[in-house]
Amino acid sequence: MKNSLPYIALVLAVAMVVLTLLSWIITAAMPDIAMRSLLSAEGIRWFFGHFAENMATPLLVWLLLGTLAYGADVNGGLFSKLQHIRGQHSYRERVALKIVATEVAIFVLVFVLLTLIPQAILLSVTGSLFPSSFSQSIVPSICFILMVAGATYGIVSGRLNSVKDVFRSLSSGFLEAGSLFLLYVLAAELYFSIRFVFQI
Repeated sequence: MKNSLPYIALVLAVAMVVLTLLSWIITAAMPDIAMRSLLSAEGIRWFFGHFAENMATPLLVWLLLGTLAYGADVNGGLFSKLQHIRGQHSYRERVALKIVATEVAIFVLVFVLLTLIPQAILLSVTGSLFPSSFSQSIVPSICFILMVAGATYGIVSGRLNSVKDVFRSLSSGFLEAGSLFLLYVLAAELYFSIRFVFQI
């Protein structure tokens, strides 16, 4: 998968160039068509004026939080331990797994209490789960519990011995996932450019 990421990025970049040129050619040849050109004064103003706004989507936040959770769980050792859950475990690893299981159980219990009891706080005004505060917060909440679980396992098992180790563990995911942010930027701008050109 990692080897294909550069080609995906190239395809997205080429698609953006093609969209820009086609929008210019088609609107120049057929001015009455319901399209906008990315090379017109309006299109250039839109591109520069809305670039940051186009990037600021919930998906970017999920990508950021997921990267933090990935770093904590990989460097804290939780992912590798879960892959070999039936293998030999030291005393500290067994204690760490029990604490993580307790944290996850508490997290699930809190979410059950906030969503499933009558007039629960995270339900919508009509009492439904989708859409509601629950549905908007589910991905960040899962990322948060994964961060806490990864850091907890790393600390209790002895893999993370200081605040610096925990900090490095959380931020290390960006080394692995950095290419995903490039793909996100290219894909988001292509998506919003298509919406601009075709007035969707």
